[in-house]
Amino acid sequence: MHRTGIAFMAAVLVAVTAAGAMAAPVTANIPVTQGWNLVGCPAVPLNPDPAAVMGQYSALLLRWDPFARQYVQFDEFAPEDFGNILLGDGYWVFKNSAGVGTISYSGADVSGDHWISLPKAGWTIVGYPNMTPTSKAYEALLVTNGIETKSMADAVAAGWVQDFALVWDSASSSYKSVGLPDSFPDLENLEINKGYWFFTLVDNLALIIPGS
Repeated sequence: MHRTGIAFMAAVLVAVTAAGAMAAPVTANIPVTQGWNLVGCPAVPLNPDPAAVMGQYSALLLRWDPFARQYVQFDEFAPEDFGNILLGDGYWVFKNSAGVGTISYSGADVSGDHWISLPKAGWTIVGYPNMTPTSKAYEALLVTNGIETKSMADAVAAGWVQDFALVWDSASSSYKSVGLPDSFPDLENLEINKGYWFFTLVDNLALIIPGS
């Protein structure tokens, strides 16, 4: 079960992971630069252990717990507290040295429509879950409460979600907004390998990121 999911959302994620086990293996490469990077995995890791996926960058690896509203740091001596690396989750990783590095791992490409749990009103970090397409417009996202599914614009109008998300720009060491065109964001598309902060106003939602 997805650690941040409620039952109906978790069932979908489990099914996606199971499908991934039958997909052809691929190598996922996530570029990282000096300092903090907010990343998302574009493929289901064949070995979801954080040390196996993140390699040297697991030394300073954080995930966000939306229920406790606090970070959980990976500890190789207590890995169960952190859990596995999951498709659809976003992670902070820190690179000490200058230049560009790469997080590289073997995974299964399950590109397509993905439901990602937004379980608790407030902030959740979401990882862009597809290898193809490599980007998706914020306005093309959908939001569901398990009974109704709304376009992003309608979900904003209904008071479910904020009209923009936040992405970390490593080059400027600052956040940029990614949102609906009418909100005049810095960016309008979610991109491969990136993690995003989404803010919800009600509990028990799921974000649907369409595939091609």
